[in-house]
Amino acid sequence: MASINDSYPVAIVGGGMAGASLALALAKRGVACVVFEAFALSEQSQPSFDDRTVALSKASLNILANLDLLEDLARVSEAIKTIHVSEQGHIGFARLSAEENAVKQLGAVVENWQLGKVLHQAFAKQAELIDYVVPAKVLELEQSQDSAELTVEAHGKIVKVNAQLVVLADGARSPLRKKLHIDSEKRDFEASAVVCNLSTQLPHRNQAFERFTNDGPLALLPLSRQRMALVWSKPRHQAEQYVTMPEDQFAKDLEEAFGARLGRITKVGKRQSFPLVQSRAETLVRGRCVLVGNAAQSLHPIAGQGFNLGLRDISVLSELLAGAEDYGDFHVLNQYQELRQSDREQTLCVTESLARLFSNDWAPLSLTRNLLLKTMDIVPSAKSIFAQQAMGFGFKNSELAANDE
Repeated sequence: MASINDSYPVAIVGGGMAGASLALALAKRGVACVVFEAFALSEQSQPSFDDRTVALSKASLNILANLDLLEDLARVSEAIKTIHVSEQGHIGFARLSAEENAVKQLGAVVENWQLGKVLHQAFAKQAELIDYVVPAKVLELEQSQDSAELTVEAHGKIVKVNAQLVVLADGARSPLRKKLHIDSEKRDFEASAVVCNLSTQLPHRNQAFERFTNDGPLALLPLSRQRMALVWSKPRHQAEQYVTMPEDQFAKDLEEAFGARLGRITKVGKRQSFPLVQSRAETLVRGRCVLVGNAAQSLHPIAGQGFNLGLRDISVLSELLAGAEDYGDFHVLNQYQELRQSDREQTLCVTESLARLFSNDWAPLSLTRNLLLKTMDIVPSAKSIFAQQAMGFGFKNSELAANDE
């Protein structure tokens, strides 16, 4: 546990996936920071590093490679080499492959807690530039023209810490965002994601599946040790039923919705459900404070872009801060907001549109979806756009994640 100095160039509130990644990105560029995290990584209550999984796009893997994390990440993640998209009850489908796009992999899947271990083990290599304080609770935040002051409860006492810049990476329900009176626009999809890890009769062969059902989208993602990660969108009133029903009944219902591409479901792990709500902070900047990750926006998981979008936030912000004299300067932070606007709006719009398009069982719309899937599979230009989006290169500012094969 790090000691706490009186002042820092940058203070990051939240040591989850976004906050930890930003700390490493800043350290890579020689910028010192302190990270205040409420929960120890080993605690089950650590919300950022639970048993859920994250699908990392190819662009995100490039960002993490620039942070020298790829070798450690490769040991605990599983490559996505094929993406198969289909709709229940229809013959239309779209398929992408790494080989067709001349890359080794389209992305990778890793359990959140495994990613957390990789990120925090990297902190030890940057101990001179990163002070990691846990458990720590930020009680108050006050700003002046020249600095921001945090009142922090840590090490059994209350301390005051000054910083040129405070980064809010404390999640979708960010308490500090509320203290700064930054409103968040929300879209409630009136559905929940049922998630678990499972095993199948046939090997996954590094295939990821997106299956659209009458109730909502279903994703099966390849995991290490020949497991699959399931994210199954269900109407909220049904989700708890799918969490508590007997394993054999759950497996039967899933097989019916997904089909027989992987044979029988042979084992089902612990099931949980999470409400599907998309949110967008009205601004990314307030004084000497800036938002990243889920504090800035949280997305429906249909396109797997939540943490990937957060990593693009971090790429832009760390690059801007590396060249700044005052990290909390209005012009620097305003430039960050302007650079992120297009990507944020595009990603949020695409994600919400997909969620609504593929969660509606109206017959004419279903035919439109089926035609769209066929078009994406057989029209080269459409397939190329689909591939670029899936790999995270179809978004503005994603060139900052370049370093491709």
